[in-house]
Amino acid sequence: MSSSKTLSVKNPVKLIFAGGFLGSGKTTALASLAKRLIQRNMRVGFITNDQSENLVDTVIARQMLTELGVPVEEVVKGCFCCKFDEFIAHVEKILVHDPDVLMGEPVGSCTDFVAAVANPIKIQYKEAFRFAPFSIMVDPDRVRELMLDETKTEFPEDVAYLFGKQMEEADTIVLNKVDLISSEEADRLLAAIGERFGDKKLMAVSDKEGHGMDEWLDDLLSGRPGANTVLRQIDYDRYAHAEAVLGWLNAAVLMSAPEPFGASHFARTLLLELREAFNQNEGEIGHLKMVITSAGKSMWANLTHLASEPSIKGRQII
Repeated sequence: MSSSKTLSVKNPVKLIFAGGFLGSGKTTALASLAKRLIQRNMRVGFITNDQSENLVDTVIARQMLTELGVPVEEVVKGCFCCKFDEFIAHVEKILVHDPDVLMGEPVGSCTDFVAAVANPIKIQYKEAFRFAPFSIMVDPDRVRELMLDETKTEFPEDVAYLFGKQMEEADTIVLNKVDLISSEEADRLLAAIGERFGDKKLMAVSDKEGHGMDEWLDDLLSGRPGANTVLRQIDYDRYAHAEAVLGWLNAAVLMSAPEPFGASHFARTLLLELREAFNQNEGEIGHLKMVITSAGKSMWANLTHLASEPSIKGRQII
C-alpha cells in the first residue's frame, strides 16, 4: 500500500466522529455541534450512516443544517466499516464544498471503527485529514441496563458486550441526556464509567439544554490526537450475534387522510402502541424513530427505551 493517496483539500480537514449505541442521541448532538462550529465561522460537512435506506437521520440532519449551508451525505445498506470505498466517495462530494470540519456518525451497532475506518484514513489520506478525539455517546438508561446490570433487559448478553466494546474504543465517553437525570445520578454514572474505563476522558452533556456542549466542542478542537484506541481483542461471533438480534427495519410509508390531522399526536400514539406491543411480546427497543414530512415541513419522533417516553421535535405539522 502506498503511504498516502490524494484528495483535493486546501488544508487538512478536521474529522469529528461520534459513535455509540442506538438511541444515544448522536445525530441531534452532532447537528448541535455543527451549529456551534458555524457560529465560530467554520465550514462544516456532515455524513450519516445506517444499515438500510430511507435514513431518518439524514432527514433530521438536513432539516437542521441545510438552511445553514451544510452539505449532508449518507452511506446506506451497511456501516462505514463495511462500505469504506463508498464512504470515501461521499466524503469527496463534501470536500467540494471546502469544509474545515467533516462530521459523521457510524451506525449504532458499530464497533472497531478505529481499526476499520480511522486507521485506513490515516494511512491512505494522511495529508488530507486530522482526527479529533473519537467520542462514544451513551444514554443513562443504557449505562444502567447494559453496563451496570441495574435494570431488566430483554437484550442478550452479547448486546452488553457490544456496548462495552464501543466504550472501550473511545477517546472520550460522553454521557448524554443528563437533563433527564439528577446531577447526583450523572455523577454516579460517570464515576461508574470511570471506574471501568479509567483511561478515557469523561464528559456529561445535554443537547436539549446545551449543558456541556461548548466544553465538548472545545476538546474536539483542542488538537488532542484522536481515534487512536484499536481494540486489543474483539469476538466477532459475539459482535455478529449482537447485530443480528438487534434487528433492523427501515421503511417509507405514504399516508393520506380525508381531513387534516395532528402529526405529532399520530406519531406519539403510534410509538406508545409499539412500545406496548414490545412489552407484551418480551421484546426490546433499540431505537424507534420516524420522520413525518408534509408540504415541505418535517417533524421527527423517537423512542429509545421501553421505559422512556416518546420525544417529538421539528416543525409541527397539521
